[in-house]
Amino acid sequence: MDKEYKMVRKTTDGPIRNKEKTRLKLLNAVGEIIRTEGYKGLGVNNIAAKAKADKKLIYLYFESVDKLVETYVRQKDYWEGFTDGIQALIEEHKGNFAEDLASKILVDQFNFFLQADEMQKVILWEISEKNELMREIADAREVMGNELFKLTDPQFENTTVDLRAIQALLIGGIYYLVLHAKSNGSTFCGIDINEQQGQDRIINSLKQVVEWTYTEAKNQKKDL
Repeated sequence: MDKEYKMVRKTTDGPIRNKEKTRLKLLNAVGEIIRTEGYKGLGVNNIAAKAKADKKLIYLYFESVDKLVETYVRQKDYWEGFTDGIQALIEEHKGNFAEDLASKILVDQFNFFLQADEMQKVILWEISEKNELMREIADAREVMGNELFKLTDPQFENTTVDLRAIQALLIGGIYYLVLHAKSNGSTFCGIDINEQQGQDRIINSLKQVVEWTYTEAKNQKKDL
């Protein structure tokens, strides 16, 4: 029986399996540090200690601490999640980026960011100091976002509706409202998004603004 057990263990262990387990432990350690200590705790020794792994493995599996952190952030970032499916989305909605889809993307982002403690810390890091890694991640978001805007730009041509500016206000508003509520628990304009009622008000308003935006563009095109 003992020999049989050992043979099974050998088939489930090995360099590939161990590598993936260690990679996961290192990534999880980055998340734990961001949640509990903030980005200033992301040193090689601290990450290795949290992961209970040799720090040499960080360089072996990720090349550097920055690459490890970048991998973690890209996996967690809401907008990065569109990268793999962006071409399919473009093909599916070519020439007709639906209003309800535009609303869904914003509402999903709000719900995601509200619960994503690590990403809240990452965004705070991104806007609080000049950092090459955070700049690269932000630039990658812009590239992806520009692909989405290629779907919407034709629908707003020859109108005074500036969709990109409106989206900037909405996305920036989502970030600020969540960070404000989570940092000190206070209300904003009398709305408490730590409560379901407050969250519902924001979600309904996001949908309304998107609806107004598309309706105004359509009305202007009718008058041409």
